[in-house]
Amino acid sequence: MKKRIVITGAAGFTGFHACQHFRDKGYEVIGISRSYLSNLKVRTVTCDLLEKEKVSEIFNTYKPDFCLHLAGVNSVPRSWNDPASTIEANVLGTLYLLEAIRKAVPSCRTVIVSSALSGTDHPYGVSKKHQEELVKDWAHLFELQLLVAKPCNLVGPGRSPGFVSFLANRIIQMEKTGDKSAINISHLKNEREFLDVRDAISAYEVLLNKGSKNKTYELGSGKMTTLLEVTDIFQTFTKEKLTFFETASSPDNNPHVMDSKLLQELQWQKKYPLEISIQQILSFYRSIN
Repeated sequence: MKKRIVITGAAGFTGFHACQHFRDKGYEVIGISRSYLSNLKVRTVTCDLLEKEKVSEIFNTYKPDFCLHLAGVNSVPRSWNDPASTIEANVLGTLYLLEAIRKAVPSCRTVIVSSALSGTDHPYGVSKKHQEELVKDWAHLFELQLLVAKPCNLVGPGRSPGFVSFLANRIIQMEKTGDKSAINISHLKNEREFLDVRDAISAYEVLLNKGSKNKTYELGSGKMTTLLEVTDIFQTFTKEKLTFFETASSPDNNPHVMDSKLLQELQWQKKYPLEISIQQILSFYRSIN
């Protein structure tokens, strides 16, 4: 019989790719989203995770073998504007999910996706820090099969609110209109770690099947890249002469490379170099513009 997986945040950037990945791998996929999207090509259930009773109903109905929890607020600026709703979505939403699993299908192996930004630097980081603590406590208290994944910045083809997708979309508009104006970017020399979203999802599948419960797994490419280096990669894939204006500059606050050793010990390896990801991101935006 097919293994059944529930994917929360199915309509998001990572969620869309995750639904495709697990469907193609032969899983029965149930995508949870706050809005219905027919292009997911999997069974979808419209639900906000803050709807406690409806979340319970979903897990009572489907009793999945696996759950990949991607839903929540994923924006530092939004967390400053509305910290309460960020905490509510990322912590309370996770709590309702874990309670539904505990009551309906405690054997469900679940990966909760946190963030490399969890900490105390902003309300978003605080929300993810508390989310991780909640997962650890529920795994211990109720012996649930819970794991935490902490990815770096994810990129890849598809609609994403991230910097790389913003830049790709801006370049496509330049190609269409002939606009020669400079692109405004802040902190060009600051380093970031980028990983293709498809590599991240393959890591989540490895964790669902092989990961140790109540353990946290970092996930990254193992390489830091400056935003200036990212713009240089873009330049190789467009005939437009790109110019950039740095709107602000400040040093990184202790840039940290994610340690993927535990995942590599489970035989996970990344497949997509950043150059290929960027080329395919540009191809995606050219196809829809």
